Amino acid sequence: MPFTGTCKRGALTLGPKECLTGYFDCELELLTPLFIPNTSNKSALCNEEERIKKYTGYEFCSYEDLSGDTRLGKAGPKDPVIPGSEIRGAVRSVYEAAFGGCMSTMRVDGALGRRNPSPKRPGIMEREGKNGWYLYPCERAMLNAGPTREGQKMPVEVYASLKEGQLLWIKLSENRYKNRNYMDKVVERYKIPDGGRMPDGYCQAWLHKGEPFGKKKHHESVFYCKNEERKMLVPEEEYRAYQQVMDKYKGGKAYSASPIDENRVLVYYVNQNGVPRNLSPACIGNEIFQKTFRKILESNGGFQPCADMSELCPACKIFGMVSDGNGTKGAVCSRVRFADACLGGILGSENAEDYYGPCVVLPEAGEPRPSAVEFYTESPYKDKDKGGWKTEGYWTYDYMFVKQKGKEVRELLEESLPELRGRKFYWHHDGWEKLEKNNPLDGEMKQRIRPLLPDHMAKRERKFIFRVYFDKLNWDELGRLRWSLDFMDPICAHKIGRGKPYGLGSVRIHINNLKIRELDANTGRVELTELCYENLGHNIAEDSEAVKTLKIMAAAEPLRHDVSYPRIDGNKTESFRWFVNNRTRKETKTLQPTFSKILPKAEEELDTQNICGKRLHT
Repeated sequence: MPFTGTCKRGALTLGPKECLTGYFDCELELLTPLFIPNTSNKSALCNEEERIKKYTGYEFCSYEDLSGDTRLGKAGPKDPVIPGSEIRGAVRSVYEAAFGGCMSTMRVDGALGRRNPSPKRPGIMEREGKNGWYLYPCERAMLNAGPTREGQKMPVEVYASLKEGQLLWIKLSENRYKNRNYMDKVVERYKIPDGGRMPDGYCQAWLHKGEPFGKKKHHESVFYCKNEERKMLVPEEEYRAYQQVMDKYKGGKAYSASPIDENRVLVYYVNQNGVPRNLSPACIGNEIFQKTFRKILESNGGFQPCADMSELCPACKIFGMVSDGNGTKGAVCSRVRFADACLGGILGSENAEDYYGPCVVLPEAGEPRPSAVEFYTESPYKDKDKGGWKTEGYWTYDYMFVKQKGKEVRELLEESLPELRGRKFYWHHDGWEKLEKNNPLDGEMKQRIRPLLPDHMAKRERKFIFRVYFDKLNWDELGRLRWSLDFMDPICAHKIGRGKPYGLGSVRIHINNLKIRELDANTGRVELTELCYENLGHNIAEDSEAVKTLKIMAAAEPLRHDVSYPRIDGNKTESFRWFVNNRTRKETKTLQPTFSKILPKAEEELDTQNICGKRLHT
């Protein structure tokens, strides 16, 4: 869902126009299976062995306390409940997207980073008193500490006894590894300093212990400095980013990630016009970017979460907000309340088994990866930058690669780039039908669930009814709330609950009636008056980009059949390989920075014949 225009903020003022108090009577229709967990027992659908392994199996939501209860093999609850908080969250997301609200639930201050496929340069970073940290550019040589025959062999027990940054005296071979020009030189001879004089023809070097030896790694690295006069000052923000990278490596097995001492550390870096950037303990490793989502949102329409009660977006004015804690800027209470959706009528002794599908294990689902800029951001390239690229180019949150004299070089992005693609919404589709029926519960990332079936699958009619209460709204706000409930379109629907990527949770809200509280001027009595809700919302611009795109995403008739995570043909599970392949140059099969494809727009996804060539797969 694209951001459009700017997020217009202002103080909440309750004047004579904000006089509407009452409620909508609503009904919730299930279009696909739905699952919302009863969180009183996370192992309710687990057997004894699975509980010991701390696996997860949730029963469907109800008011029952399932603490200590085992529900596996039993029928689902007779009185399922759809919490009002689930419905409220979906409706608020629509309100924010359609009417210029802020990104209220977005974590905007976390560090953004990504594994960079481009090799970096080696260097030694040293602290020089109050002057800060300086980086001395180095060269890297290959030390025979593994399964190779080139250079003097370092015994395994000697290598194991040495620490990161161990000082060595080395003599370099005239040749590079296997005489390949693109490889580093090999250490022909080495000595561990013993207090004597360094032999002629040798130079100082420092051992850098990287990842463990395996099928591909055949040497360890040593850094040696040719010219100490070429030192470069490390900007404070780059050093802070380096510390965040080190925090990622702490506790891991891949790298020692430890400094030589408190004033010296071996690093890899990128030379950006004489400034060392993207410092890392690995040649090909993580890098932390200077920009955050807050900075990007502030530079592109100001859609960062509201944090000041005197500066509220349209959505926070009626749904409320709480300050982010950076100061005492207060909170604003909500002027709408969503009741739980419960089954109308009394079930009595009816067999509740028909209401539910068989228990199913949801596959492992990864968390959002905002580092995937090819999905989360717009391309920063202008027409003049696209020359020479056969693909979409390559960029991060801080820089992009451009072609200069036949070479690809980094260019820092403007403060406002890259722009975020917008808000995350899910397609309505039938992906649950493709879930494996016998998928085992064999990991902590999986969970067993009991889904609630829609009427056409349960073969019986049920009504989930609920109310949406509002207080002190004006007519425009009430119209927008009505639109956010039913889209003023019978084919549109919301997504709630768990398993949304797999097609679960498509629900449609029907408004049955609207009642407004009115004061009788003659008697002084407060009465509820029924009004025609269909008269609301007709002043909403249906041709705006936000509303049009939202309706494309919300269309639930018919359900789509072609929705899935990006995948390689023949592989339905390992979507991460698609992202790897998407950065691999087909002509060289090397992992160099380039994107073959980027996330298409909603209207491009509707191009099922892929005439535009933008779809990720067909």
